[in-house]
Amino acid sequence: QVSQNELDWFHQDSETQMKKWQQEKKENRENLKALRSTAKKHSESNERYSKTIDDKEKQYNVCLNTFLETSNKFANEKGKLEELIKKSQDDSQECEKRAVKAEVSVLQTWKETEIWKLKGTIAKAEGNLRMLKALS
Repeated sequence: QVSQNELDWFHQDSETQMKKWQQEKKENRENLKALRSTAKKHSESNERYSKTIDDKEKQYNVCLNTFLETSNKFANEKGKLEELIKKSQDDSQECEKRAVKAEVSVLQTWKETEIWKLKGTIAKAEGNLRMLKALS
């Protein structure tokens, strides 16, 4: 009878332990299912973020290439404009030199013309003076 009681207790303990394990097994399965669902969501989010990052990187590279092309184009144009400015400055200095030479030439011609007129006036005056001396 004591053995039977012990055996009954053992069966009760076994059943209790079995129910406890089954409950733990059920909870573990639910937790595993929830964890798998969460892992799947995180995996999908990670894929979306990776795709977004790739798209943004492509957009960045396109913008960077456009910027570099534009920058190079403007640098080339700047160089050309600087060359044109230098050439224009040289041309301007050359024109200024020619203008000064032309002005000097005009002034020399005017001076020579005035001297020629004065010499003509002197010659007339001398002629008039000779005529006056001859008349007197």
